[in-house]
Amino acid sequence: MNKFRVIGAGSAFLILAGISCWATEKSLHMLLPPGWPEILVWGITIAFFVVASIGTKLIADSLMSQGFVENRKGKLWGGILLVVFFWLIMSMPTNTHTFFYNDKIGSVISEDIETTNKYLQQVIELGTSSSKVLDEEGKRLKNIVEEQRTHIVKQFNGDEPPYRRGNGQKIADHLKVINDALNSSIKQHPDYNSTNPAILNGYQAEIDRALEHALRTHTISDQSIQAARRQKNRLTALNDSIKDHIASTSLTEEEIRQCEKELKDGYNIIATNKTFIQFDKDSDDEEVYTNENATTRTKRMSSVIDVFFVDFLGGKFPGAFWYYVILSILVDIAAFIFFDIAFMKKNNN
Repeated sequence: MNKFRVIGAGSAFLILAGISCWATEKSLHMLLPPGWPEILVWGITIAFFVVASIGTKLIADSLMSQGFVENRKGKLWGGILLVVFFWLIMSMPTNTHTFFYNDKIGSVISEDIETTNKYLQQVIELGTSSSKVLDEEGKRLKNIVEEQRTHIVKQFNGDEPPYRRGNGQKIADHLKVINDALNSSIKQHPDYNSTNPAILNGYQAEIDRALEHALRTHTISDQSIQAARRQKNRLTALNDSIKDHIASTSLTEEEIRQCEKELKDGYNIIATNKTFIQFDKDSDDEEVYTNENATTRTKRMSSVIDVFFVDFLGGKFPGAFWYYVILSILVDIAAFIFFDIAFMKKNNN
């Protein structure tokens, strides 16, 4: 009878431990830097789970044995420490992460693509609108220049004090303000006090050129517009493919990595043009897309630290996340129970 108990309980332990170790290994493999051999991650995972199982057995032996147990308190506290460090901090969070990741990664990718495309569309529309869109500094420069341009026209036409028409000294003063603002070098025409309208037209043309040159870095560039249009098309096609795969099979790791790369390119375009984009006020989109070391929401899903220890413990996930936590706990506890049964001492039967 004891033999059947050991074989049955041992087999059940191996099955449940295999599920738990698979989930832990997948989560750790996504977390660790690229290049870690998968067999090494498997070795770490199995070792950690065995140690956690030994910890539960120490606890069970200390609490349930009615006979003499040498160093009972030491074994109890030692078992508790092993369970806390190797299961509560390592195995349970990683298992939860893997179960959650496998279930939600497809929808997260689709939502990430749709949100990114929404902001890429803003870049395209703002960059191709009939009126040039400027950032705050660009607006400030343009206001300074237009104000000085108005004064130049009025001075030339004698509509401002000292009310003398022509290319006078006041025009030189206004040109200096423009040059200081735009870091340009517009010179006053040498025919002082001349009323030739060609001189005023020349000022207008030079101011336009200097202003356009200065505002190049304060508006959406043609390169950004082309990049946003190209990336939006790529992400849209990728999203269609992802939805087809989700409907038929699960996503492969290669497909997920491709999505991460394309999304990262989209994030970079949005971050470059962040001063022109209107981010949703009721979301954390601005923080996500403009962070100096921005991580896509899809990439963030692969980190057990971010998903479990930051987002879940920070209260960012709905109560449904507890389903994955409970599933992870039940799988591991069942494995521990069968481990304890398989290695139970005869005198404890």
